[in-house]
Formats: sequence, C-alpha cells, structure tokens
Amino acid sequence: MKTLILILIMTMSSLAHSAQYTLREGKLHKGGVASVEVLPHSGLFIVKMDYEVYKRAWVPAPPEALKGDTVLELPTQFKDERGYLELETLGSMSIPDAELKFIRRTNLGKYHDAYEALVLPKNGKTRIEVIYHPDVPGAGWAQVRITFISNVPLLNGYQAIADLKN
Repeated sequence: MKTLILILIMTMSSLAHSAQYTLREGKLHKGGVASVEVLPHSGLFIVKMDYEVYKRAWVPAPPEALKGDTVLELPTQFKDERGYLELETLGSMSIPDAELKFIRRTNLGKYHDAYEALVLPKNGKTRIEVIYHPDVPGAGWAQVRITFISNVPLLNGYQAIADLKN
C-alpha cells in the first residue's frame, strides 16, 4: 500500500511539473503539439520545451526540422510568481543565456492578471513570448509564442503560437 501511495504521489508531482500545448495553424504549418516540462534542479529553474510541427505539404522542410526541444535556464524565482513580479518591477533582467523583458499584464481566457514576458535568447535564433499565470501547471505558461529569426526569408519573422491544452 505504501508503494502504491508513493507511486501516486510521484505521478501527481510529475504531472504538476509539465503541461501540454496545441500549436495553432499557421501559414506554413497545419498545427502541432508541444510540451513544457520543469526539470529538477536545486539552483536553477530549468524548463524543457519539446515540439512537433505538422507542416503543409508544399513546405520544403526536412523531418528533423519539424521536431525538437529547447532548454531554458531561468533563475529560481521564476518557479513561481515572484520572478514575474520582480521582472515587472525591474522592466528587464539579464541572465547568462538570455535577456528577459516584462511586456504587460494581460488576460488570456480564464487566466486574469497574467504576466506577459519576452525571452530573448542570446543565440539570436528566436524571440519567445510567454504568458505566465500561477494557476497554470508546469512552468506556469498559458501560452508560448515563438518568432523565428533566420537568414531564410520564408522563416524570418515566422510565428508559432502554442496554447495550453485545458
């Protein structure tokens, strides 16, 4: 019985640290799926984003370009609302791999008074906008909007929007 309870607690805990998303349809893709998982770490808030994009038939993209993952290392205060409150107060914040910027408070569906923030990775390949709310599981992101920065004109400025599955 103790083993069963431990398994249930571990399962519930892992569910609370991940969230599933649906990619909206775009000009170059028919949708897709994504997940955001919080990885265990004592000194950082590590978020892993996995995605699979369903491309349109005429788009010449290799299969390996349609799946992937990204890992973001954020300060521990971003595990909850404290990080977003601090970002709102400061306006922006530099971390080793990115620049973080507060955009505004917003409402998104049932999530009222959420925080919209911008993550500018230093690799210069994307702009990531997130809408954070403390009631959302995983990283707390109700929506993730990725804008690609590329030398390929078709991809430069292209956006993929992922909405939390409810």
